[in-house]
Amino acid sequence: KTLEASRLCAVSIERSGSALLEVVRECMPGIAVGKILIQRDESAPEKTPTLYYSKLPPNVDENKYVLLCDPMLATGGSAIMALDVLAVKYNIPPQRIIFANVICAPEGLKALAKTYPKVKVVTACVDSHLNDSKFIVPGLGDYGDRFFNTEG
Repeated sequence: KTLEASRLCAVSIERSGSALLEVVRECMPGIAVGKILIQRDESAPEKTPTLYYSKLPPNVDENKYVLLCDPMLATGGSAIMALDVLAVKYNIPPQRIIFANVICAPEGLKALAKTYPKVKVVTACVDSHLNDSKFIVPGLGDYGDRFFNTEG
């Protein structure tokens, strides 16, 4: 099934989701765009996420599909929080959400499927597992730092 840009809204989970959003906007220049800012607490053992901001275009809940962009899915905490924002705050049915990313951990996929079984997931790779620090193994490090060249 092909969707026109007018029936889609691309939403990035900031900051690293912007990398995928750039590509989506190159392919579909007229697509509506939304942003969700979630940061996970790296000092917490479970890497708990915190929502700081969300802004979507008006009428996004009126029969639009949402392409949620975030390159990494580790524990699933940030993705589930973003999906909560989309489903609860913006009334978007989960079956109209496509989560697009690059690398997943099986633990994150399992958590996402348990909480939002109707969300479609499109990924390039499912890596082995999460380590004790909740990082994807083998993974690729901090995607946002690599993409924006802000590594320490």
